Amino acid sequence: MRDRYTSIVDVLMLPYRQDGRMPLLRRAQDQYAPGQLTVVGGHLEEGESPLEGAIREAEEELGIRISPHDAEFCGLFQFVAADGSRRLGTAWVTRAWEGTPTNCEPHKHSELLWAEPGDPPQDCHPYTQGVLRHFVEGTLYAVIKAAPATAGDAA
Repeated sequence: MRDRYTSIVDVLMLPYRQDGRMPLLRRAQDQYAPGQLTVVGGHLEEGESPLEGAIREAEEELGIRISPHDAEFCGLFQFVAADGSRRLGTAWVTRAWEGTPTNCEPHKHSELLWAEPGDPPQDCHPYTQGVLRHFVEGTLYAVIKAAPATAGDAA
């Protein structure tokens, strides 16, 4: 008998401005994926639904409040890291929120910038690149694989 699979569940929120841009956060140097850009999100917490978690993450990271009625499911993703580890992610998009998005976690993120999801900066984390690509394509489910590290990559 095979072992039952378990996974970390990521909850992602994609606020989408009228000009077609979404916020990306640059990870601080002492955080996971230092210096790389990521979408708004984090891990699902005990007792939360994926939508509740995505709304919470948007409030924690950007200081915005989103009504559940203003969020639309836009993807289920399995991310396969270069080391073979896997995680599941749920993504939601919204065009409506209260508040002005700001970097509310400067200890975790060194920068907030707005980018076109169809033309993201090259220094996005591979997971973020995949999420944005599938969002633009309208793909609701995808497996996103990170390229394996090569001998020339920095540690």
